Amino acid sequence: MKLKISQWQRIALLAAGLSASMVSTAWGGLGTELYQVHNDGSIWQYTGPLCNGNVCPGWIELDNNPNLVMIAAGGGQLYELHHDGSVWKYTGPACSGGSCPGWIQIDNSPLCCYASGIGVGGSTLYEFREGQSIWQFNGTPCNGTSCPGWVELDQNPQADVFAASAGTLYEFHLDDSFWQYTGQPCSGGSCRGWTQIDNNPTTIAFANGAAGLFQLHSGGAIWQFTGLPCNSGGSCPGWLQLDNNANTGSIAAGGRLYQQHSNDLSIWQSTGAPCNRNGCGGWIEIDNSGLTVPLGMVAGASTVYQLEYNPNVPEGRGIWEYTGTPCAGSVCTGWEQLDNNPNTIAIVAGGQMFGF
Repeated sequence: MKLKISQWQRIALLAAGLSASMVSTAWGGLGTELYQVHNDGSIWQYTGPLCNGNVCPGWIELDNNPNLVMIAAGGGQLYELHHDGSVWKYTGPACSGGSCPGWIQIDNSPLCCYASGIGVGGSTLYEFREGQSIWQFNGTPCNGTSCPGWVELDQNPQADVFAASAGTLYEFHLDDSFWQYTGQPCSGGSCRGWTQIDNNPTTIAFANGAAGLFQLHSGGAIWQFTGLPCNSGGSCPGWLQLDNNANTGSIAAGGRLYQQHSNDLSIWQSTGAPCNRNGCGGWIEIDNSGLTVPLGMVAGASTVYQLEYNPNVPEGRGIWEYTGTPCAGSVCTGWEQLDNNPNTIAIVAGGQMFGF
């Protein structure tokens, strides 16, 4: 994703791998694809129960490390990046009595991690290293100071950020070109496993998940990738327009595509219908609370979540899950509360990444 905003915002908006399945029950309780990060660096997993009044018991702590920079999750796997560049994989158990032993180290590269850091596609982990190289984790953890479990996929000075989903990997370049990985890793210093899919200078963000790959343009237009790469003449025809709303502020993709408007923070769900000569009517409103924090909308495999801030209640932050009931006029009742912890700074659905 390319964004003209701060680095942590770039990371928080980068949706990837949202076809992730339910998190393993070995992680505690029922398990879902939803996590939250607190301002002390602790990581929490949602286990299922809704809030009951002001009591929200549905969370278990997985880590409490103040060195946390970002997390990435998908396909039943959870990873975290530390300030020293080390990368860790969660294996369980959950925290107990202040101790959180459920992590193994999988990387210690001093070059990790640049720009978009780490991300998960399906259940595969990728990292973006300084020098604009992208690497894939092959499953082998560190042994002492040796961390051999990485395969290089690209080495390009133009590489800016990447995003991944199940079976696909994308890379955005500083020259505004957009590339898709074809499956051929680097060999002998050559990295040829990429094909160009776009070259639009108005692209400011992209999101991908089970619903597809989407990009947001600076004028508010939203486009979906149809699978056609750029041709030899420089034309990139593989995009279908879904919206042209100047109020579009951000997009998120999982099992469906969502957008949040910048003027009133309302949230809209795509029906999949493209724009036509009569306009871009393929959207239904699902929320109008106006309380969603910036970058607080995240899409999961089956629904969308939002992190709200309400200054009028003691519990200043709330996490809400969409139940599938759209707004009826100005009334939007399709949300259930999952938490109300004032220390929450971000929520992450399986397949996304968040850094701070």
